[in-house]
Amino acid sequence: MTNKPIGGYFELELPLHSELHADAIALNGGRFCLEYLLRCRKYSKIYIPYFTCNSAIEPIIKLGIPYEFYHIDKRYRIVDDIVLLEGEALMYTNYWGLQSDYCLELSVEYDTQLILDYTQAFYSKPINGIDTFYSCRKFFGVPDGGYLYTDAKAEFDLEQDVSYTRMDSLLKRIDLSPEEGYDDFRKCSEMFRTLPIRYMSKFTKRMMASIDYQDATQKRRRNYEFLHRSLGGQKLSPGDVPMIFPYITKAGGGILRKRLIQNKVFVAKYWPNVDLWAGENATETWMANNILPLPIDQRYGLDDMAKINELICHE
Repeated sequence: MTNKPIGGYFELELPLHSELHADAIALNGGRFCLEYLLRCRKYSKIYIPYFTCNSAIEPIIKLGIPYEFYHIDKRYRIVDDIVLLEGEALMYTNYWGLQSDYCLELSVEYDTQLILDYTQAFYSKPINGIDTFYSCRKFFGVPDGGYLYTDAKAEFDLEQDVSYTRMDSLLKRIDLSPEEGYDDFRKCSEMFRTLPIRYMSKFTKRMMASIDYQDATQKRRRNYEFLHRSLGGQKLSPGDVPMIFPYITKAGGGILRKRLIQNKVFVAKYWPNVDLWAGENATETWMANNILPLPIDQRYGLDDMAKINELICHE
């Protein structure tokens, strides 16, 4: 007989499916997946791309691991000649969820010394034997969460996270507006810098098990292909499920980004820290300034894509 509570007040009515990454280690965020991995592997040095976010480097700095940046080109391929010594690793990002084929090439070249950052590629399958981590928050309306595939064994204990205190931005977006909830979203993001590694909360796991992943996959691909027919860019491979549509602007990203936001099409900048690392003349800085991540996720339909397309075509 279980001790399951029966009766009393109702909880949220969430459909029950299954987690897409049910076989992975479920932790409280993508950055914590990386920290978990680094604590297990004890690398002597990490090579990381200039074109990445601050949160990717924070666990490396926190653990005092030496690191070195490397360059990529406009096709997101590594341009530096990197030869790894024993105990070293190279981390590569599956940008926008569109570089899975190249990730496979890198896995052949670097084998188990490769770390794959799939925080932008939630639907991409892990490569057997390659340490790979994912982020939930970049793809779904959840307060936190990440998944890690690794055979590394932890020599430390973890507590389970509790997420209900990070729900304000999600609730305000529905009850008020995205603008009203944005400050809470930003504060939540800042909070992760001070949190320890924990197992994914019961609440986040339940939310991740409520998602219709097949439906979300179809909508993301359909929306991407709609914009691709008009705006060009990289064609989807059969297994790709993109995070965003990476549109390369004709006249600089700042002006068009402002116009989109004025019309309630909210686009982020990936990433404002890049020019400080790579310099103003680097390819990565050009990419950060000129690639607009257009939203194409499962919340939106073709009418929304048509609105985005119309705003873009008046650039």
